[in-house]
Amino acid sequence: MRLKTSYTLIFLLLASFFPVACSGDSPMLYAGRSLDAPSVYRVSVTADSSFSGAASDLRGASGLTGAFEVTPVSNSSVEVEALYLAANVRDGEGEPVAFNLEDMTGKKAIVEMSPSGVVSEVRGDGALLDAPVPLISVREVIWSLFPPLPDESVGEDDTWTGDMPVPFANLGGPPHRMRYVLQSADSRTEQGRIQGYELSVRPRAFSTDTPGGEVSGEGDLDVEFEGELRAKEGYESTERTAEFDTNYIRLQDGRNYANGQLHMESFMQVERLSSAEQFGLDAGAKN
Repeated sequence: MRLKTSYTLIFLLLASFFPVACSGDSPMLYAGRSLDAPSVYRVSVTADSSFSGAASDLRGASGLTGAFEVTPVSNSSVEVEALYLAANVRDGEGEPVAFNLEDMTGKKAIVEMSPSGVVSEVRGDGALLDAPVPLISVREVIWSLFPPLPDESVGEDDTWTGDMPVPFANLGGPPHRMRYVLQSADSRTEQGRIQGYELSVRPRAFSTDTPGGEVSGEGDLDVEFEGELRAKEGYESTERTAEFDTNYIRLQDGRNYANGQLHMESFMQVERLSSAEQFGLDAGAKN
């Protein structure tokens, strides 16, 4: 009897040291965003477009690199300041096209958020938010620094939804809805890996200027997302891939239709920089 009692005590002691392993529960992650400290984000965006139709055949590509400092101004808003922003444009042969982007250093935007850290509005300097970079919306880039987070703690395989602006400057319509899932979580480091995909199924409108005039129509948008999340601090890094395709175009007069194809691709990377990485930021921006 005494021997049996000893084994029971040993088992209870082991269980107290390894509660997760014994219980079988998946790690939980509280994903709310803290707005109590400044952060610096480095951003890289590339976008490609190919159009073929009765009006003309066009190809082109754009790129945007930059860094933004994010400073909390209240418990529901942050100020986003451009530390540097550079753009390049290439034609269908891959040759550079003359493009001068206004100096955006010091230009600012305000991002309003819900209590859980979901963006509700981006406003500020129009020169920054509406910078005329082909295929790329700087407003969408700033919004994408803060992908939607869940309202409460989540475990592995839990999902939530959130709205994001469209990733191409020439697409119209409302924001697209994304579904996110916590694919894996580590309760010791309070980190998790997130995947997301676009839910909208209805066609989305577009318009494109060509040498033969403006063409427009509707097509399908597909968006995929991956991110590394740290609890209460937000995303440490994200990647977003978007594609838009259509075989249906409307000519400039708005009444005639023609066969044509428009394909657009966009890839964006966002990384929150450490203090050491921020130290060399200015030197890197000049290269």
